[in-house]
Amino acid sequence: MRKINILEPNILNNSKKILRETLQKNQISTSSSYIIKKFEKKISLLGGSKYTAATNTGSSALFAGFKSLEVKKNDLVIMPSYTFIATATSCILAGGSPWFFDIEKDGLTLNLDQIEKTLKNKSYKKGKYYFHKKSNQRIFAICPVYTLGFLPNLSRIKSLAKKYNLKIIADAACALGSQFNGKKIGRYNDIICYSFNGNKSLTAGGGGAVSTNDRGVKDKLVLTISNGKTGQYFHSTFGLNLKITGVHAAIGVGQLNKFSEILKRKNKVRKNYKKFFQFFKIKFIDQSNTKSILWLNFLICKKNISQKLIQNARKSNINLNFFWMPMHLQPIMKKYLVEDLKFTNKIWKKILVLPSSDNLRVKDQNIIKKFLKKNLNLIN
Repeated sequence: MRKINILEPNILNNSKKILRETLQKNQISTSSSYIIKKFEKKISLLGGSKYTAATNTGSSALFAGFKSLEVKKNDLVIMPSYTFIATATSCILAGGSPWFFDIEKDGLTLNLDQIEKTLKNKSYKKGKYYFHKKSNQRIFAICPVYTLGFLPNLSRIKSLAKKYNLKIIADAACALGSQFNGKKIGRYNDIICYSFNGNKSLTAGGGGAVSTNDRGVKDKLVLTISNGKTGQYFHSTFGLNLKITGVHAAIGVGQLNKFSEILKRKNKVRKNYKKFFQFFKIKFIDQSNTKSILWLNFLICKKNISQKLIQNARKSNINLNFFWMPMHLQPIMKKYLVEDLKFTNKIWKKILVLPSSDNLRVKDQNIIKKFLKKNLNLIN
């Protein structure tokens, strides 16, 4: 019996065609400008940003973003504790210091009420910047994470950023193509980062991208991911080779050309799960924006996910698992500032991610639902 995995890359035929053409032209390296520029333009168009620099990973995109915004040593960056570790490590490696906040009571994104209250009570203004009262660190930026494709209130984040003079660097790893209040998400930030890893809905097999509407920031991004190179073996600043290859860009172009079809298939899988959840009164968080791609489907168990449930699934050749371990529980993050995380602590062990590939067969989804029904006592 074939194993049903959580996510599998679905490399479409048109991606294979473009890849073959790229290989025939020998446009496979990081200097394959034609196909890479085409990839970047498509990302900008779909995301709603003027400029895009494609990178070798989503983590590199985040790192380049922080560096290009010129985060200084120990500058505080507001972010959720409930995120993938690259959000925090890219900030740290660029010189910043994560400040971990809670998620919303009925959502998986930043708790903006908590942030607003904390900034009001724990910061002071000096010059044009705000500083943390106890540590005296500059509060430099806010990094919302579009968890699983869900969006926080982007208008409110923009207002908070304006009030406290904060940069906005969005970790939208799996949210390319989404809209907020009818506008593309690239309009709500200084920098926005995407991932095209093999497990993403829109995949290039690997790679990432960082987008902005500021030409000056875009120029810094290009330098950061190109070894700081401004001439033949002349380097005006520090940088790394973080560029995407022509091979990955070619696959990505094909995927982006089929965005609408991928979105349609992902929403179909989602609706199928939704009916099942509603019938058995299983808690889940839904999206109101059908133009957003939800990366993973998941349910929220009433109790912590048991190893028995995971093991039972594996015996049935179904790959189920819990999701991220929050940052404040990671030993390497212990020294960084953290606020009260009551909702994060309550929910993270209850989130069960389900097979969510856009090419998931109805037959396989029915097997998954049958398994969940059989093991309902371990969920509800």
